[in-house]
Amino acid sequence: MPDETKYIGGPKSDETKAISSRNSTTHGLTARRWINDNEQELFDTTVKALMVDFDPETYIEKMLITKMAECSVRLLRIQNVESSMFDLANSEAEHPNEIVKSLNNGDISSKLVKAIRSAYLNKPLSNDKLITYKTSIINEISSHNIDDIRNWNYIDKHMPLTAIYIVNKSAEENKNLYTFIFEESDDSVDLNMKVFFVNADDLMDDETSEDLNFNKDVSELESDLLQKYLRKLIMDFDNDIKIQSIINNLEDRSKQVKNSAMPDTQKLGLIQRYRTADERLFSKSFRELIAIQDRRKNI
Repeated sequence: MPDETKYIGGPKSDETKAISSRNSTTHGLTARRWINDNEQELFDTTVKALMVDFDPETYIEKMLITKMAECSVRLLRIQNVESSMFDLANSEAEHPNEIVKSLNNGDISSKLVKAIRSAYLNKPLSNDKLITYKTSIINEISSHNIDDIRNWNYIDKHMPLTAIYIVNKSAEENKNLYTFIFEESDDSVDLNMKVFFVNADDLMDDETSEDLNFNKDVSELESDLLQKYLRKLIMDFDNDIKIQSIINNLEDRSKQVKNSAMPDTQKLGLIQRYRTADERLFSKSFRELIAIQDRRKNI
C-alpha cells in the first residue's frame, strides 16, 4: 500500500518548516516571532504576570496563558503601527499641495501653490496695504460699465487709480502702454504671432516682430482689447486677494488639514481586521482558561 503521507502538502524538512514559519513576518502584524528585543521582553514579562495571576497547574492552562500573552504583544504592535500610520498621514498633510486640495480653488490652484510655498520659505508676500490698493482698483473699475470704455482717455480721465497702476506696471516692464495692454489682454497669443495683427503695408524689411509692435500709441488700442484687459485685471486682483486671505490664515488651515488627515483606508481596514482577530483569540483563550480552572476546582 502506497505511503499517502508523501502526498500531503506543506513543508517537510526542518529547513522548509523554518522558512514557512517566517512567512507571516512579511508585514510583521501577525508574526509569531518577536520582531525586536522589546517585544520579546514584553512577552516574557506578560507570561510571568499571567502565571502569577492564574497559577496554572496543567500544560493546557500554560498553553492558553502563552496564547493570551502573544495576543497582548501583537495588539500592542498593531496599536504602534496604527499610530505610525496616523503620524505619517499628518506629516504628508503638511505639504502645500494638500492644503490646496482642501480648498478646492480650481482656477487659482497653480498660483496658490506658489504662494503657499513662498509662505513656507518665508519669502515676502503681498501685504495688507497692497491688498487694500488692489481692492480699490477693483472697486474703481467695477463702478464703470466696462463696455462703455472705448479708449485710454476715458481711463485716464475717470479712473485715476487704474491709470496710475497701468502706467507704473508698463514702466516696470519697460514697455509702452499700447504694448503692455496688448500683451496683458491676451496671454494665449504668442508674441511672435502678434505680427499677424499688424497691417502688411506697415511692414518694413528691417523691422523685427518686436519693432512692429508696437511703436504704436495707446490711443490706437482697440476698445475690445482694452475692455478685455480691464476684466482680466479684475479677475487677477480678485484671485490675488483670495490667495492673500488664504495665506493670512495658512497656519490655522494647515493645522486643520493636518488634524483631519487619515491614513490609507485599505491599510487602516487591514489593521482593524488584525486587531479584531487578536482580541477574539485573547477572549477565547481567556474563557477557555477560566472554564478549565473552574472544572478543576469543582473536581
